[in-house]
Amino acid sequence: MTQLLRHFILGMAVFGSGAVMADVTFFESENFGGRELTTNQPLSSFSASRFNDRARSAIVEGGSWEVCIDDNFGGGCTVLVPGRYPALGEVSGRISSARPIRTPPAAASAPVGGVTFFESEGFSGRQFVVDQPVTNFSASRFNDRAQSAIVEGGTWEICVDADYRGDCLIFAPGRYPNLGGIGGQVSSARPFREPRADRRDRMGGRARATLFEGPNLTGRAFLLGREGAASLEGTFNDRASSLRVDSGYWIFCSDANFRGECRTFGPGEYAVLPPGLNNRLSSGRRISNHYPYSGAPNWR
Repeated sequence: MTQLLRHFILGMAVFGSGAVMADVTFFESENFGGRELTTNQPLSSFSASRFNDRARSAIVEGGSWEVCIDDNFGGGCTVLVPGRYPALGEVSGRISSARPIRTPPAAASAPVGGVTFFESEGFSGRQFVVDQPVTNFSASRFNDRAQSAIVEGGTWEICVDADYRGDCLIFAPGRYPNLGGIGGQVSSARPFREPRADRRDRMGGRARATLFEGPNLTGRAFLLGREGAASLEGTFNDRASSLRVDSGYWIFCSDANFRGECRTFGPGEYAVLPPGLNNRLSSGRRISNHYPYSGAPNWR
């Protein structure tokens, strides 16, 4: 009777902890099918559970988990934030260890979301959590180290120099497995609360444009300085769905070297791109600072 009661109490404790502790359920097949493995404790090796290199989908509840392709949390690792993952992408069928991510107390008390920066692409390596403005990352020993980020609960401005100077990008809530043109250069970050009707050119009057991966200026962002880019191959080719031009007049084209279908865009926000350019931009550059143009644009 005593042993039975002890098992009952233990079972209730584990059940109750699931509501407040991070737990994850891995599935042997995509779309949550097949055999399951549920845990709320670190697993340094899936071999003992006969689940090594088998997980192909997952459900994460209560907190984020780090999943790795080697035992003892080695090899390539990916962070899974709470949610449902019908497929596990690059780590599918390769996971050998997993552990909950212990969020630092400062981040746990954040009233309006924050940013978790990672030292490597794909949400791996050392982490730095920010839930308030940070004018200089040097004190955290994370200066010029961030290569990927997860933004939760609000939009953030992330800059390559201290005091929010230098090139800055605006990141909406989402997962950024790499930080594009500012990867390995981040030195300051703060919540972005500037009224939409009063946006200023944050680069001291220098012409610039920002491409966004999703419509309505959402998703991963990519900054183009005044010189633009003759080819977006390897950076943001065929990815842009929306656009913001802070200053100057720009030409964007469907092919590299400013060829193919081209359109001119003046200062403003473009929540969607024309059908011929949506997810097809391959080059872009500034053609004039002002309108009307002082002369015919140089299209070559």
